[in-house]
Amino acid sequence: MKLNRILLAAGALTGLVSIGWTDRLITKDGKILVVQKARQLDSGDYELTFKNGTILCPTEEIREIEIEGNMSDYVPKNDDERRKLEKGFVRYERKWLSKVQYENLLKKQAKARRERLEDIASHSDFFNAYQKETKHFLVKTNSTPELLDYYSELLEAYYKLMDKQVGIKPTPKLRRTKMTVNIYRTRKDWEEQNEAGVGGGVVGYFSFQDENLNFFYDSEDPTFTDWVALHECTHLLTYLIEPQSWPRIWVNEGVADYFGSSDIVRNKKGQLTIIPGKIQVDRILTVQQAIKEDKFVRLEELFKIEKPQFTAFHYAHAWSFVYFLNNTKKYQKGFKKFFKLNYTIPKGVDYDWQPFPNVQGTAKIITASEVRRILLESLKVKDVGKLQNEWLTFIQGIEIDAPEALYKRAYSALRGGKDEEYKQAFEDINKAIEGGVETARAFVTRAVLRIVVDKKNGVAESVDDYRTAVELSPLHAGFRMGFGQILAGHKMTAIGHSITFGEGDRLYGDAKALKEAALQMGLACELDPDNALYERMYGEFRDLYRGGSGPEEGQ
Repeated sequence: MKLNRILLAAGALTGLVSIGWTDRLITKDGKILVVQKARQLDSGDYELTFKNGTILCPTEEIREIEIEGNMSDYVPKNDDERRKLEKGFVRYERKWLSKVQYENLLKKQAKARRERLEDIASHSDFFNAYQKETKHFLVKTNSTPELLDYYSELLEAYYKLMDKQVGIKPTPKLRRTKMTVNIYRTRKDWEEQNEAGVGGGVVGYFSFQDENLNFFYDSEDPTFTDWVALHECTHLLTYLIEPQSWPRIWVNEGVADYFGSSDIVRNKKGQLTIIPGKIQVDRILTVQQAIKEDKFVRLEELFKIEKPQFTAFHYAHAWSFVYFLNNTKKYQKGFKKFFKLNYTIPKGVDYDWQPFPNVQGTAKIITASEVRRILLESLKVKDVGKLQNEWLTFIQGIEIDAPEALYKRAYSALRGGKDEEYKQAFEDINKAIEGGVETARAFVTRAVLRIVVDKKNGVAESVDDYRTAVELSPLHAGFRMGFGQILAGHKMTAIGHSITFGEGDRLYGDAKALKEAALQMGLACELDPDNALYERMYGEFRDLYRGGSGPEEGQ
């Protein structure tokens, strides 16, 4: 019954049930949108008419208008097009079709879309997740076949890179085992399936006990998912190098952060290429401020710190130190040697056997003093103080856009989910916007932080930020869905936060707000018609809205 309800809602909300005249456009990022009418105004901007409302879209957001189904105001470009129009033909997918051909093609496409939604819905339970075996992994996801293919390709590309970097030679047993990768379609699914160990700022992990990699897909910010995938896969791949190696926390996380921060591009052959070492301006800002205030983490302290004391502040320092070593010519070769020593633990490197929650039950723990020794020997450095000064000078010399760095730090803190960081993050995002950062995501970040910091007053104040965001990025489905949820005042999921505004199934927005919430949430579903989560949230809202659960019956 649940599956049927989802499919019915999808058909009703995205125009799959009825066939009408439609236009289609390609956005600047390659997304194809079906609209009832795309009309270019005298200003050059486009007025896009959807079933749920109209969007004014700047021309730079659109790459191409590909279909013009309703030809009533179409201006023919030549005599041939004029004759076709007179015969009632329609320009569709760069072809001219008769009305009958056009409608038959739309029906065919609608049928294919329904079948696709049925297929996605049938795999929405992780028990029935899509699966794909690659050379080294068994990848599972309850999202979409496209994401299954993408992350399968990405992780294989990363395996190839790391194998070239350090050499991955698994034990005979691990060589026969394909590491399982579980990718959940939403954070909610991830939390439900991984009740233990996913609180706070945890957004992904590699399990040494179960030998699997786990993370969720963020449809609002896919680049963040890429970062998590590469960061956590670093732990998986270093496990394959030596399953009983357990490096110091600063090494483990600093290296994972370095490789997680990568540019992902396609080469001329169409293959995914990973270019590690992308700068993290928010972490550079954190360390630069710490240096200025003389509160930075000294290298001798970083070498000794244990996992329980390792905070986001230490993450920034560990990454910046690894970044410095990899981007300083005289230390590059030495750091690569140090990296291999930590994960292969050859003769000459001392370690202690200690109980550990992995499959083997024990791990090789290299002491802090031994890690310090092999680092300095690998770098051919005798004076830690001199090395520290070089590192600090290098970091201080990096020019960053301070408002942009403040924004990214605020966004990272919000994603992390740690209460003690939210107040500072709110101050950061205010300064960032005041400093000139005017992106849609920056305003959404401030909107959510307002609620997280002060739910009593922040909800009303966040409306203006969300309104600005959808004006700046009118085709972003996630921002419109979040805006609708805020207006409805029922419940909200945004940037990793699940927020409720009251007890029970009730809408808390006033009549005007509820009407606009319906508009925004409906548009979100049309802008991202494959997003089953949006369909479900909109369906819940409509059930309550029609049922008179708001402040005015029947609104």
